[in-house]
Amino acid sequence: MLPTLSKPFLLSCDDLTNEDIELIFNKAKYFEENFIPGTKFDDLKGINLALAFFENSTRTKLSFELAAKRLSADIMNFNANTSSLQKGESLLDTLKTIEAMGVQMYVIRHSSSGAQYFLQKNTPGIVINAGDGKQEHPTQALLDNYTLLKYFTKISGLKITIIGDIFHSRVARSNIILMRKLGAEVKFLGPGTLLPRRLNPWGADYIDNIDEAIEWSDVLLILRIQRERMHSGLLPSLDEYSKYYEVTLQKISKKPNLVIMHPGPVNYGIELDYSISTYPNCLIQTQVSSGVFIRMAVLSLLSNFLKN
Repeated sequence: MLPTLSKPFLLSCDDLTNEDIELIFNKAKYFEENFIPGTKFDDLKGINLALAFFENSTRTKLSFELAAKRLSADIMNFNANTSSLQKGESLLDTLKTIEAMGVQMYVIRHSSSGAQYFLQKNTPGIVINAGDGKQEHPTQALLDNYTLLKYFTKISGLKITIIGDIFHSRVARSNIILMRKLGAEVKFLGPGTLLPRRLNPWGADYIDNIDEAIEWSDVLLILRIQRERMHSGLLPSLDEYSKYYEVTLQKISKKPNLVIMHPGPVNYGIELDYSISTYPNCLIQTQVSSGVFIRMAVLSLLSNFLKN
């Protein structure tokens, strides 16, 4: 029997046991250490995989596509803007059409929270959540924590502050689940209008200001202001936000070992000063490169359900 995850899909970080997480990290490490440019692994050879992104994406879409190609998958790129969805076809009928073409695995991003759960219940195929509304983004959390593991060698005991638009952030939701499973202590910092209505169910405390966050933390995970999901009145202005929450070299100079992360895309001048990109402990590009290997690992392990 080939190794698999505990469930034949990945919709939420709640789907993952600690054994699953270790299996994914070890598989990602194997791929990272053994990948030779210009060569491919055959883990997904003969498997049809659909990339169905109903929201814009750069990092997630490209890294999933590259991961699938490196594993020798046959890839179908679905473009919602040029599909029959524009003629009134339903999401379920779209899935059934793709399924009828022999697709076995689906990587899906959708603006509606829970869309992937609905689709998983209506297909025998394997669904991977590449972001659903403001609900979850499990592979982003996996690559963030894999990046931290490579840097610190362990996650247990780390103090991590997540800063920014937490209320609208699927990255925050997935990371709080995964980081707590791995033993990190997590706090939130952001305007009151952009924090969860209830903090306790998340298992995270609120931290008062950026200086306190820098002093307390080993890691700052900074989030993008998601203006596309906001209603009016949540922020007085972006200038006001950056005044209190933007991370700059000057602010972090008192703590030279502090690690900076951001899932991207970055709004420089609002969340981060551009000079942070040259900061030695800025791991943003490492997150991007880690994402390819994490997604290779997830695809490989889930594909084994089709082979066993």
